[in-house]
Amino acid sequence: MTTIPHPLAQYAYNLFIHTNYADTRIFPVLKEFEEQVFNGLREIYGFFETGLVTSGGSESNFLAILAAYRLRNTSEKIVVAPDTVHVSVVKSCDILSIKLVKIPVNSEPVDPLLVEDYVRKYKPFLIIVTAGTTERGVVDPVKEVGEIASMYNVFLHVDAAYGGLIVPFLYKRGLLKKNLGFFDGVSSITVDFHKNGLTPIPSSLLLFRNSKFREAVTFPNNYSLSGYTFGILGTRPGGSVASIWTMWMLYGSDGFEKQALEMYENAIYLYEELSKLKDIIVYKPELPIVVFKHKYIHYKSLLSKLLEKGFYLYTSPSLEALRIVVMPHIKREHLNRFIIVLREVIEKINEYE
Repeated sequence: MTTIPHPLAQYAYNLFIHTNYADTRIFPVLKEFEEQVFNGLREIYGFFETGLVTSGGSESNFLAILAAYRLRNTSEKIVVAPDTVHVSVVKSCDILSIKLVKIPVNSEPVDPLLVEDYVRKYKPFLIIVTAGTTERGVVDPVKEVGEIASMYNVFLHVDAAYGGLIVPFLYKRGLLKKNLGFFDGVSSITVDFHKNGLTPIPSSLLLFRNSKFREAVTFPNNYSLSGYTFGILGTRPGGSVASIWTMWMLYGSDGFEKQALEMYENAIYLYEELSKLKDIIVYKPELPIVVFKHKYIHYKSLLSKLLEKGFYLYTSPSLEALRIVVMPHIKREHLNRFIIVLREVIEKINEYE
């Protein structure tokens, strides 16, 4: 789920390649960049006090879990999440010796009533939902789960690493019934800019409802001018901050809305073209992730033959299917070429069976 960085984002990254975001006393402009981006994002997600730039969704999710645990200060080290949660959440809980209780959802959005049942039973300090799951791109009902989190005084983190720059715009246009934002009960949100923000890797955002969450992942550092460091990394690339700021200044809300609509339209086009193929089962996408499989050919066999043709697809193992993530650099001609090759591959496999 990465794309080709915009040339200006690459230029900005290189221009600030010598800077260290871990000490904004030395490089105060990075703090200014950060706040200007946050001001813009508040118009999309609603009010939040602060946040930080991280190396990616994995670090953002880790820090969200760590902050929630430190603030709750509980002996019950339990997190509840749908079983579609990203692998970084699994890794983070493992590292922190936190029990992750998964809610079975069969690759569908989680049912808020089921979340409430699990909260009552397991009494977690944190719930995690996803706005754009890895395997299928479904969006969990953030607002409804937020109401449950608020009712039971449980923190709620939203992993919108993929969907953060898509969901609000599709919702605005009436193409998606669920939205994303700092609704009641939402404590933090992950948004990756190196996915749909057109910035170089690594560049993600972790947004916090209030500053206490950032303080919970801030550590004293007596040899630096600032006197503290935040997050996991001791040295943080200032180029990431500069590239995020550059793309926000260049695109803004309107530009990213236009991009999200183009991605969605291409995904729907691919869905419709795949639906025309004999014996192909295709799942209608919520976000620009198209999942499909063949009725009779195992998905790994299909994958192997597509790899030979130069098409590097990821899989959706829980559905025994393949998936195509329609990123900003994917155009209609790429999709047309894929359909032609897929048809050829299927015909070739059928010849030998």
